[in-house]
Amino acid sequence: MNELWIPIIAIVCAVGLPVVLGIVACYYTIKGRHEERMAMISNGMILEEPEKKANRYPALRNGMVMIGLAVGLVMSIVFYPYMYLDNGWMNLTIPTMLLLFAGLAFILYFFISRNMQKKEMQEDDNR
Repeated sequence: MNELWIPIIAIVCAVGLPVVLGIVACYYTIKGRHEERMAMISNGMILEEPEKKANRYPALRNGMVMIGLAVGLVMSIVFYPYMYLDNGWMNLTIPTMLLLFAGLAFILYFFISRNMQKKEMQEDDNR
């Protein structure tokens, strides 16, 4: 019976400790921000929320990620016969290619959307 407690305690500590530390860190961050805001309000300062910019191109992002996943799937099917591993490990060709091309699609989306936003800002300045 005593041998059963060792892995249970190890799992609880390994999973529970980071969760508890994350909760404590969030609590103190929110509490500090609240105290700072209350001090600014008591001093008569007007608080303005920063304007959040919404994602203006969600369809572009989603489309590029789907294309990236499809290209990754095709490439993994093409390279699957060449990536055989004799050591008994699972062949990670398909998930690796999917993640690689999805990541490349996100990076490409970032640069395309940034260029589109710059063009829009230039057009707004010219008006």
